[in-house]
Amino acid sequence: MTTKEAVPKSTQPKRNPLDYPTRRFVGFALLLAWHYNLWFLHDAFIGVQLLDDCVTESWLFALVAAVIGFIAIAFALGRKHHLCERKWLYEAVTAIAFASTLVLTLFAFSFPTDAIAYALAAVIGASNALLWIMWGELYSRTKTSFSVARIGTTIGLVMLACSLVALVLPTGVSSVFISLLPVAACVLFRRGRRIAESMPYPTLLPESTAKRAIRPMIVVSVTAFVAALACYFLVAIIPLESLPDGDLTFTFGSIGGAVLLCIIGAVSASSKQRLNIYRIFPWLIVLAIISFALFITGEQFYIPSFFLVLAVVAIFEVLLIMYFGVLGMKGYVPIGIAFGFSGAFIRLGIATGNTLALIYEANPSFALVATTPTAIIFVCILSAIIIPLVRQEYNITKLMAPPATESLQEQRIKELAKEFSLSARETEIVMLIARGFTTDNVAKKLVISPYTVNTHIRHVYEKIGIHKRSELIDYINGNGSGESGN
Repeated sequence: MTTKEAVPKSTQPKRNPLDYPTRRFVGFALLLAWHYNLWFLHDAFIGVQLLDDCVTESWLFALVAAVIGFIAIAFALGRKHHLCERKWLYEAVTAIAFASTLVLTLFAFSFPTDAIAYALAAVIGASNALLWIMWGELYSRTKTSFSVARIGTTIGLVMLACSLVALVLPTGVSSVFISLLPVAACVLFRRGRRIAESMPYPTLLPESTAKRAIRPMIVVSVTAFVAALACYFLVAIIPLESLPDGDLTFTFGSIGGAVLLCIIGAVSASSKQRLNIYRIFPWLIVLAIISFALFITGEQFYIPSFFLVLAVVAIFEVLLIMYFGVLGMKGYVPIGIAFGFSGAFIRLGIATGNTLALIYEANPSFALVATTPTAIIFVCILSAIIIPLVRQEYNITKLMAPPATESLQEQRIKELAKEFSLSARETEIVMLIARGFTTDNVAKKLVISPYTVNTHIRHVYEKIGIHKRSELIDYINGNGSGESGN
């Protein structure tokens, strides 16, 4: 009798971290942790306070550079190109991000001119945009699920851990730690890229189908911009002396946002019904309105108002990643545009709100009479944008729904046939494939040879730009990564 020999653990193949669904967002979370710790950690910069004017101005340069980077990259890539095609790019940008962050935190503010700090901050912002979009491309190829339970929990835990570590490290050492966060993300990216190399990018839907996503996308983008603008106006306009720990309050606010993300992810994971991310948007606006109401009520409510708006923007940023990620996965928009928009609008709102508050602070007499009326105006604007957001909820949910009914399949196939000039016979074969017919079944149904069927299928693949039957089925059904999947 023979016995089965156990395979030594050392010879067993190791699973890539991206094989585990809940770990797929660790790399992306490290990018967010890099951003938040750099600009929110109270002792991130040597020789200067976090809320010093030169640090604030550097932050605005980083935000604007990121916005320009997101938009420019998205439209430069268009529908056919991808950053990941340049295999050296991620490592090169990571090296630049590491060096820029290290020099900015340790030395930049000791130079006689702040222009050096502004330039380094702009490089960091642009680097963040490049790395952000490349992670989006990786997720799209590996068909990653953008579920609340997974992305919320992972990003929340990683950001919380990084913030706590940076908080307890000595000054200077914390700066090095922050600089190494994009490097850690690079290690994960390289390992994930090996998996993704053999996988295709999502095929874009026909333009007649994709245009249905334009209006909901505009509504969500404008909502994110307005919410971020209002919230960061409030963050910046609250007097520093009203906060209990000065600039340390920003660090605690960042930690609070990470904790809230963990809670949302845990609630979604334990719930029998999956949490619909698109229904969270209006409630975030309501929380922002409550924050302004607390601010208007009086100085004694400044602290809860401050923490609440910081948390709202942090959650909004993660939800935008999920929303645009799903749109890109399902082929409604190119991946570059999807992830470019997910980062651009929230940062543009933050930069605009902070700049508006700085203008008020530069004119104290004006701010004294105008701050409260401005807060009331923001309450009215936030209340107004809830209406189009709620009205688009049905369209958004419909866009994201994974299953396709037979009638919807037929409609999409007709649009596909028109977009890619499929012949009547090719369209007929695609219809049958969508219903589950095999090549032999199609041949019998149409009374033609299997060879002829395969020839037609090959022509369909060439016209659409896909490679196999499973991709064609996913394309027709609009399957991507919503609240279920990997």
